[in-house]
Amino acid sequence: MKHRVFRDPVHGLIELGGPDRELGRLLETRAFQRLRRLRQMGFASLVYPGAEHSRFGHALGAFHIAQRVARQLRLAPETARHVVVAALLHDIGHGPFSHSWEQVAGDIDHEAWGARIVSEDGELGGALADIEPGLPAALCGFWRKDYRPRFARKLVSSQLDVDRLDYLLRDGHYSGAGYATFDLEWILHALQIRPVHAGDDPDDLVIDYRRGKFAVEQYLFARSTMYAQVYHHKTVRAADWMFLKIMERFRELAASSLEPGGLEPVARMARGAALAVDDYLWLDDISVTHAIDSWAGRGPAAASPAARDDVLRDLSQRLAARRLFKTIELGHDAGVIERLSEPVLRAARARFGDAAHYYAQLDHAKQLGYRASADDELHVVGHPVHGTVTLGQLLEDIALGRPMSTIRLMCAPELVDVLRPIAERELRSTSTSS
Repeated sequence: MKHRVFRDPVHGLIELGGPDRELGRLLETRAFQRLRRLRQMGFASLVYPGAEHSRFGHALGAFHIAQRVARQLRLAPETARHVVVAALLHDIGHGPFSHSWEQVAGDIDHEAWGARIVSEDGELGGALADIEPGLPAALCGFWRKDYRPRFARKLVSSQLDVDRLDYLLRDGHYSGAGYATFDLEWILHALQIRPVHAGDDPDDLVIDYRRGKFAVEQYLFARSTMYAQVYHHKTVRAADWMFLKIMERFRELAASSLEPGGLEPVARMARGAALAVDDYLWLDDISVTHAIDSWAGRGPAAASPAARDDVLRDLSQRLAARRLFKTIELGHDAGVIERLSEPVLRAARARFGDAAHYYAQLDHAKQLGYRASADDELHVVGHPVHGTVTLGQLLEDIALGRPMSTIRLMCAPELVDVLRPIAERELRSTSTSS
């Protein structure tokens, strides 16, 4: 394999040379090239026009940071290779339209799909095995969260990993939002490996608070603010919910074999069949967008007859034309969801009948974005008060006084004048009682 160089707007030059040269063959596989057809930020481009970048570029960015970390921490050659390959392929299992697809596909998340693709796709699995016979199994260990040493896995998936370090900078760059600025150089400087646990795997990834205090706090602010202002922007969330409602309706029709054409693998899945890896790799933003356009009746009439189902056709037409649901802000008390669920559904049913639940949705957007399990937490050492603290605890300390979630009512524009008074009465009642 030749030495490959990519010019990246976030990191400058990204190189596959030296011991990483042979990883270039992974880039040529169908599974990796598919990442070019998956937008990194889902529907965010409907609000931020520059946010059209793909998971292909993000995968290269995470790989580049992993290279830097492996050199800085002086990882053993085999461990270093596993970390950089895991970073390069960490998103290989993502479905269309970012994390929304995981709600469409059921209980199989993108990490489980990644393990399936590596295990069942002969092209990618074969390329990995040619590089190192045990590499496919090692990658599956990252996704199953049982790879050892523990610190290597946390470099790829934890509260502060090469994935998040890249996507915050990359998404901030392409969206034009100024919230995602943090000192990557100093964060990398503050990462260390130290004995933390008992047993045969004592070493863990830690952050030296004395070295990285301000850089880490800057990163935590950037992450929570990007979720609040960009990833969970009200219009982005409205588009996400409309997409989910479209797919919910399609699967409901498919369960009775009444669906229109366009997404046959998803239809078979709705009828209880397992989704094959080859079919999953066909699913991307382009194939799903084409299906929704056809259900909306866009394109040559003979080739793309609109869906016969009124609800699927209507929702598809709205999303394709960017006639999105409207938003009513409900504050930060999650209890409002339970109190408003029945009144909202009753009002929506008066306008849309039995299809009411497709046209109104109470949304709970959590601004932390990612809450680590105990095994995924990073330790922060050298804290002047606590000594050793987890990054999650540090985030809660830094975010003290800032709302960590937002509750909204999303609805079809026809319902706004009916639902807004209902929501305002509830908010007044809550304010009075408190």
